[in-house]
Amino acid sequence: MIVTEKFPLAERLKMIDHIQARRYSKLGGPALDIATEGIIRHLRACDRMDVNPDVAAVREIIDDALNGRRVFAETFNNAA
Repeated sequence: MIVTEKFPLAERLKMIDHIQARRYSKLGGPALDIATEGIIRHLRACDRMDVNPDVAAVREIIDDALNGRRVFAETFNNAA
């Protein structure tokens, strides 16, 4: 197993899906902030559950960021 926590976010996205990595690289401003937060949360959850990141989830996070929506599941770290 490759330790993926040491890679920058852009490199990790390339490992998941090069198309989504390219879409992410074109983001800017608030959309970039929203996407970054959502993708980091998704990757942390995947690491915690020891599963591979879901390409569809990353695509949805980027789509939502482009539409200005900050959508993510509540966890014990961000609840309350």
